[in-house]
Amino acid sequence: MRRKNLKQFHPTIGLLFFAVILSFLSSGCENGNLRFNPVSPDENYALAGNISLSDPVESSLLTSFRRLNSDISVITDFSKFLLAAGVKSGYANKDASFRLERVPFSGDLLLSATLGKVVFLRRLYPVDLRMTDVSRLKIDIDSTSRALVWKKAKEQKIELTDADIGAREYSHLLASISSAIKLALQLPKKDVPKTILDLEMVLKPVNLAANTIEPREAILTEAHVTLQNAFLRKNLPLFGYYISTDFGNDWDSNSNYQDFINRISEVFKGNDVKIASYTILQMEFLPNNKARVRATGQISLTSKFSGLDSTTETYTSDVIWRKEGTFWKIHRNLPYQPGHPTQVGADARWGEIAGSHANLQVALFREDLPAFINLVSPNFSNDWDMNSTANDLLETARNRFNY
Repeated sequence: MRRKNLKQFHPTIGLLFFAVILSFLSSGCENGNLRFNPVSPDENYALAGNISLSDPVESSLLTSFRRLNSDISVITDFSKFLLAAGVKSGYANKDASFRLERVPFSGDLLLSATLGKVVFLRRLYPVDLRMTDVSRLKIDIDSTSRALVWKKAKEQKIELTDADIGAREYSHLLASISSAIKLALQLPKKDVPKTILDLEMVLKPVNLAANTIEPREAILTEAHVTLQNAFLRKNLPLFGYYISTDFGNDWDSNSNYQDFINRISEVFKGNDVKIASYTILQMEFLPNNKARVRATGQISLTSKFSGLDSTTETYTSDVIWRKEGTFWKIHRNLPYQPGHPTQVGADARWGEIAGSHANLQVALFREDLPAFINLVSPNFSNDWDMNSTANDLLETARNRFNY
């Protein structure tokens, strides 16, 4: 990362990064709402990847005709699997690779791989199609479990995202579905009336998961859009309502709710934001009603007082949201003060080192030799100068102060 002189930065550099995080899920949306821009008639995608299946399968499940002899073995030839996505379909290659050309965009797209009574699925969300590499897709038992949960929730008019379904506290629910599918793959054909995914042993854990998993990403998306508008309209009361009263930063013991609100108030009074560029790197839901949003961003602004333009460093942070009652609020680790860390993973040690740097700067400015001595190790030395010692450094400082 390119470093810049901190003296060039406006004192709101940390806080303005918040505007970046606020708008992360409205990227690519129309008028700030939750819909993507209208679909172009020629918007289509080439889907490619592999079917991944290492579990044994009852061979009679793979055929449409009656077999006299059947066995349970690992599939080695995938060339008869029919891949389908929307109106497009085609067969996989023997090595399990596949490719479907010109698949039209769909907000409810499901990719399926079918052979006999064996079916595997993968849900392709709009964000997958438009923002990820869809030439390396993997369709397997795990993707099938997730797709079944999404499909069941959709039938109940609940929209679950991949982040909702993949939250850590729900991993046991997905595991139970995957285990049921693995067992279903070993059943004889006579015990599978339709497909393995229509069996009660599979549907039961799917229903449980769909009825348990909360649609939290949509709620947080709304919260971010509201906060973005509050920031642009300088609505301090609404803005403050989304900050937890327990707010703090791991790297700065002085960070708290009131300090945060004071800094926002300063920004509202003295600055116009010109550009807020950003990229969302990760979004993860955590146990105990928490969510982690990792975003990176940079801000350009103009001071109302001086008219001068300035640009921040690139900030990256894992911002923790927490559900308090029925409301999601920002709980921890949002950079908003000048000098807050630009990198992920900063902790209390960062704050201690930053504090020591600040004390050193003050000691040098005031020519305070005792304070300077306290900040220098008795074992001080320099790799490039064998004569550099703590005593030599202190004597040099004393002479310069006196001069």
